[in-house]
Amino acid sequence: MALEFNLKQSEDYEKQAFDAFSASDLKKSQYCLMKAAEYLTEAAKETKDGQLSELRREKVRKLLDKAKRLPELAEQAKQKPSSKQTKDDKAPTSAAPSDGASKSSVDAEIRGTVESLIHVSKVTWDEIGGLADTKQELKYALGMTLAKRPAGVSLAGWSNFLLYGPPGTGKTLLAAAISNAVKRQDGGSSCFFNAKIAGILSKYFGESAKLITGLYTVAREKSPAVVFLDEFESLTASRDRGEQTGAERQVLSTFLSELDGLDKKGTEGVYVLTILATNRPWDLDAAILSRFEKKILIPLPDLPARREILDIHLARKGFQIETDLGKIAEMTDGYSGRELEAFSKEVTNRMIVEMNMAIPELVTKGIEQAMGYEIKLRPLSLADFERARQKVQPATTPATVKRYHDWRDSVTR
Repeated sequence: MALEFNLKQSEDYEKQAFDAFSASDLKKSQYCLMKAAEYLTEAAKETKDGQLSELRREKVRKLLDKAKRLPELAEQAKQKPSSKQTKDDKAPTSAAPSDGASKSSVDAEIRGTVESLIHVSKVTWDEIGGLADTKQELKYALGMTLAKRPAGVSLAGWSNFLLYGPPGTGKTLLAAAISNAVKRQDGGSSCFFNAKIAGILSKYFGESAKLITGLYTVAREKSPAVVFLDEFESLTASRDRGEQTGAERQVLSTFLSELDGLDKKGTEGVYVLTILATNRPWDLDAAILSRFEKKILIPLPDLPARREILDIHLARKGFQIETDLGKIAEMTDGYSGRELEAFSKEVTNRMIVEMNMAIPELVTKGIEQAMGYEIKLRPLSLADFERARQKVQPATTPATVKRYHDWRDSVTR
């Protein structure tokens, strides 16, 4: 296949570029980088998956930028003889899963990158509108994972969760709420590692596999921890079609090894929960699905859920509403939670602008004038919501909704 040929040629030329750079042959290195970019550009054109195609175009930009910076990189290498490569220009290396993971086993640069992914979650279950059954299921699964086992009885828990559904339905919020729920005994927050796989592949190309290993090493050290990986389909979407690069295969292999390592080497008191989120679960292959027994569909909000979400973004924020929220919820059928948030912002922002047209002139007169001004508000009318609905439309079609339910039925049969 032309796609496989172009991917292979790009990888081969990139390796030759590295070898030439190590031998101080900058002219050959630059030529090989340009050829690698050329073949990868063709591969990107032939890649059917839009997200994967964009990742490859981003890699092309990085290769061309690296070709331009070769003299600068060579100078840096001379100044640091102990390390011929800079952080952004290391060759891909295999990364085995860490065992017990002492701090010294993680490179300082990788550790710094991993720790930059840590977020302290303050999201509570009550801040997530709707999804009552989903939250209950997650709480039960989490409780079963953390609870003590009866003496002499072996009970299976869940440490790997797959959340799937349309964009904007609350997958990230649910992961953050789980992280907030996993408290340390001293009351401290758990570590919430929030990363997009697409970002790891594009920003840390060549270090991606090591980053995955470092991520789980640090997660074990900082247990209890939640590792949340979003857009996971960008790594495995085209595996069956032979469209993966060597680096992508390496990252996937490392990730699977880390999951297996957690199962085999987990120690008492060490809790690392892995949550994958995807908008396209049908693109995940069997190797991933087999390791995620808990697969949970995060659907579009139903009528009661939409009313609750609108209440969170409007009434609970102090805005007065002249019409019943239930009527507004009815007119937003098919909206995701994120779209309902955008819809609410459109309504309130339009009203605020309308009621405060004098603000630009006050700023012109001086900061004191603006600081002395009190923003005017008025109750939101049905007409406000009808105007906003013309601008914010749902993106998920009924056919797509049916596909999620069909996929769920197929994997649970």
